[in-house]
Amino acid sequence: MKSKMKNTDWPARLIGLALACALGVTLIVPAFAAEQTELETAAEFVREQGIMVGDGAGDMNLDAGLTRSELAALLTRLRNGEKALMANTDYYSRGCKFVDVPEWARLYVGYCVRNNLVVGYDKLHYGGSDPVNPAAACTVILRACGKADEEGSAWIYSTACGYAVSLGWLDKVTAAASTITRGEMALLIYRAMTDGVGCLTNGKPVSEENVLELLHEIEKDWPSGTVWGPHTLAGTNKNEIPGTVSGRVMDLYWVNRVYGCSGYANMVSTLVFGDKTNPARQVKDLSQIRPGDILFLVRNDTGEIWHVMVALESPNAMNALHYTDGNHGHIVYWPEADSPYSRENLNCYLGEGRTYRLEAWTRYPVTIPFTGASANVWEP
Repeated sequence: MKSKMKNTDWPARLIGLALACALGVTLIVPAFAAEQTELETAAEFVREQGIMVGDGAGDMNLDAGLTRSELAALLTRLRNGEKALMANTDYYSRGCKFVDVPEWARLYVGYCVRNNLVVGYDKLHYGGSDPVNPAAACTVILRACGKADEEGSAWIYSTACGYAVSLGWLDKVTAAASTITRGEMALLIYRAMTDGVGCLTNGKPVSEENVLELLHEIEKDWPSGTVWGPHTLAGTNKNEIPGTVSGRVMDLYWVNRVYGCSGYANMVSTLVFGDKTNPARQVKDLSQIRPGDILFLVRNDTGEIWHVMVALESPNAMNALHYTDGNHGHIVYWPEADSPYSRENLNCYLGEGRTYRLEAWTRYPVTIPFTGASANVWEP
């Protein structure tokens, strides 16, 4: 293959759908695994965000009841309080004067007490092993998301569950239960924090503007000229991030998730959208490509991959868009201001008799509509 190299020794990764490619190009790809459940997505989200962690074996114990000690830990992490907690352990340790809190949870309970997030039954008893009820869970999450319970607000403690149900954060069955499980709490947090729009690695909602912000940060960390090639290239860089979701997309095309252009695209996608969050799906209409989408150039006669890129903007009126890639002449490439050839043009891959076709995958949630506002937005 030409200066854009293809690698063929490949492992695995993602969750998506194999759909037909738009703009008159017929696509056939392998069948793929069923879409993961919302609970699985929520569990991965809270784990990836560092809000809820599993036991020593990595088991999230989603069916187990949530205890008041565990709730204190979740609240601390939701407020990004662990850094302050570790820097002031004596202060927060003294905040927990309760005799019924396990040792591992004392700092978390102390942090929550110091910040007026929880109270005990009395001066000596907190009930660290007691179960959490849905009203308490909804109350703390509503407060954490800025929906304060105060005079004139839309809810109070006794109506917290009903309000969470109205927001789509809680189902009625969970609201009517006497206790809440760790899995149900993961769902509550996931729905509250993403509110149907997903979340990026920097904690911001999935939007084209926020994706562009992260892409600019990645450009600083992996600038043009960074050595990036196949595993046989001396001194080459490689993707060292797991990339579960984007990696599985690479598997559909049987390309490398570590080295070369596909390894680079896998890394960029993961740095923006996360390891296991934001399931991928194929873009049916190529005119609706958005920043951060993964682009594959596929040989029409053999189905082999020639190159993999990451879009930096949506196609403009000329059907052209900026992109970034690795293994482009064995280096990382970002658009250059003085280059007249810095955009890829979709017209090169449309119609009869073309050597290559373009197939695109996106990790924007289906709830976020395409706007076209990201055409011509990338300025080299």
